Amino acid sequence: MQCKKCHKDIPDNSLYCNFCGKKQETTKRKKAKRAQGTGSILIDNRNSNSPYRAYAPSDRYGKHRKYLGSYESLAKAQEALEKYKVDNISDFYNYTLSRIYDEWSKTHFETLTKSGEQGYKTAYKYLSPLYSRKMRELKTADYQMCIDKCAESYSRSQCEKVKQLCSQLCKYAMQNDIIDKNYAEFIKLPKVEKKEREVFTDAELCLLWKHSEDERVQQILIMCYTGFRIGEICDILKSNVNLEERYIIGGEKTKAGIDRYVPIQDDIYPFVQNVYNKSTSDKLINIGVKAFRNNVFYAALSDLRLIDPPIKSEKTGKFEYKNPRLTPHCTRHTFATLSAEAGISPESLQKIIGHAKFETTADVYIHQNTDILQAEMSKLKRKD
Repeated sequence: MQCKKCHKDIPDNSLYCNFCGKKQETTKRKKAKRAQGTGSILIDNRNSNSPYRAYAPSDRYGKHRKYLGSYESLAKAQEALEKYKVDNISDFYNYTLSRIYDEWSKTHFETLTKSGEQGYKTAYKYLSPLYSRKMRELKTADYQMCIDKCAESYSRSQCEKVKQLCSQLCKYAMQNDIIDKNYAEFIKLPKVEKKEREVFTDAELCLLWKHSEDERVQQILIMCYTGFRIGEICDILKSNVNLEERYIIGGEKTKAGIDRYVPIQDDIYPFVQNVYNKSTSDKLINIGVKAFRNNVFYAALSDLRLIDPPIKSEKTGKFEYKNPRLTPHCTRHTFATLSAEAGISPESLQKIIGHAKFETTADVYIHQNTDILQAEMSKLKRKD
């Protein structure tokens, strides 16, 4: 063999050159260790896709080092450590979505009404595939998947609520240095399919009045002539019903709608009085929203043949009302339309129905009668 340095012939397997003394066997240089206090990278051969596990520096006692994640290459693991800052990383760094939701809801729900809180709780159910995922690992595509699944069965408004929740959680994560971008901003919602809400026609209202001896119908008429939502009327306390001075205090959802003053119309006064006297609890109506919707509202309308009868569900075996034409919220639209036709001032109607702007009442809730529009148009005269 030849010497690596002087190239003279030397005996095979020599460790050193007999002439120049050069060492012939080279040893592999050990990989330099990371500087103390900068974290560490370990290789986990069990995870072939992301074998490089990055850990933040431990405390001064050599304990409690944070696991930053697994990465597909050494470079990415090193990048994660470089990005890591001891001074500003929070204990939230490895929290899952469900843990972030729990922390966020503790304070956020304090500012909401019962209805607003329930809206977020319902929206949260659509994020169930992400519950166990780390918040810092979630991207727009993950949230979009949940939105698309929601859109398969529910309206755009429900998808908007889910997106709103995702945005709130992302902002909370940003405040706690978990992520640096609101990925929910890039979620795409399904196209708007504007569907005008049905109202009770004059003929349908006459039918209700004709059967007003039915206590279920009485409660429907109370909704038609007060404008209360189904959740609001089921939450009205008897202590907020003043039969002597003929008014009800109730409402929720928005600042303008909470605890609003609603006069009791003369024709429905006997119905309010009857429901009040028969109530056995502290509320005007004894049952909850779901039971009221199915056992009172839909049941009464079905008996009057204003909606289709219930159909037995193959999945649950229970009888359900499938896509009824008239829903409890139609009574609110009916009230706004009747009030506008009766000439109630916009300011008064806005306060009674609980909207911050009259434009909302006019654009969404008031349904113009075509006969009235024709009569109004006939007032225009040509110039001779």
